[in-house]
Amino acid sequence: MFSSIFALPAGGLAKFIWLSAAFSVFNTVQCLLAPLGMTRRIYSRQPEQVTPLTSHVFAAWTALSAVLRYQCAFNMGNELVYDMTFWSYVIAGTHFVSEIVVFKSVKFPGPVISTFCVAVTCILWMIKDRDVYIH
Repeated sequence: MFSSIFALPAGGLAKFIWLSAAFSVFNTVQCLLAPLGMTRRIYSRQPEQVTPLTSHVFAAWTALSAVLRYQCAFNMGNELVYDMTFWSYVIAGTHFVSEIVVFKSVKFPGPVISTFCVAVTCILWMIKDRDVYIH
């Protein structure tokens, strides 16, 4: 597992995306094994709306994101994978902003801050370095 980190393309972005994929796997597992635990902490303003089913759906989305991010980390020059990964961060960031501002189910700052920071960091970094990886 750790040797694969060193086979990543040059630069910090690929490593950051790989790390994001690893944390997505962790989040997927926790959503499946303890569906009401951390998920209710994230959606702390409306925890009653978090059910095992919603947590399992969140796990499926997060697993898909993990696969996409992992592929992107090792294939930074693939324009389609790069763009799809970029948009996955935009969707995740938009989701959490809407839950904070519109639906008011997430307390900010709170447990969601790390997820939000990763999404914003990746969005900005992927915009900044797009020409480095996509030729």
